[in-house]
Amino acid sequence: MSSLTQPQPVRAPRPASPAEIARARLRRQPFPPDATIGIPFYDDEFDMAQTQAHSAMIRDLGQFLDRLADWTGLQVLSDNPVWYWVQEDDQQRILYPDFALADTRFIERVMATDLRLALEVVSTERPEKERKDSVRMRDRNAANGVPEFALLYPDLDDSRALRWFWLDEDDGRYREARLPADRRFRSQAVPGLELEALEPDQWRFGRKARLWYRGQRITSAEEEARRADLEASRADLEASRAGQEASRAEAAEAENARLRALLRQAGLE
Repeated sequence: MSSLTQPQPVRAPRPASPAEIARARLRRQPFPPDATIGIPFYDDEFDMAQTQAHSAMIRDLGQFLDRLADWTGLQVLSDNPVWYWVQEDDQQRILYPDFALADTRFIERVMATDLRLALEVVSTERPEKERKDSVRMRDRNAANGVPEFALLYPDLDDSRALRWFWLDEDDGRYREARLPADRRFRSQAVPGLELEALEPDQWRFGRKARLWYRGQRITSAEEEARRADLEASRADLEASRAGQEASRAEAAEAENARLRALLRQAGLE
């Protein structure tokens, strides 16, 4: 008796995800000469310069990311050109993330697929500019497979501080992470990195978040200088105290020697 086998249904191939398309089509090539000409953090599309709050947060955040890069070996990009694949244009274009951490040695030909993390400091003065920073740049990074994305809000009268997104590989979209109890978002793409959303009473001009690496808060150069000055002052104080103790000991020994000499002269020793 022969057995009959049922033909297995043929599954249609899964459509390529946006990130897979970007990885397949992006080409590493030099940037054109005019790609680095212009005013930093100036938005030509909306003819907008950055605000003082935006500028202060850029400066503040940049110094911490620079220190992080020294420890991790990643490259820090700050308003630098990056090649992105833009699906609706069916071509690669240069975009300028406010900050990004890139795992590449090709810093002059960096592509979005090199990025581990992209961060945008959101301008909220005009709704269309806020949408560009928080929606369009988010979607561009997701479509190019950037594993993590963050939004920071510099204005002190804005109740938002920090939003964190991670890429869902199943559908190629970002999922927003809930704020942890300790207010620290932990990066999976940059192991050891944590971004902490500060409590409102800790905010100050230019700072509504702080960075941690391997359990240690990343301090600024200014804080390091103050700590070095304090340690130097403590060392000077300890040296002065030691010198005073030595002087007192020498004086006491000299006085004891004088008294012994007087006793010998008096025939009492």
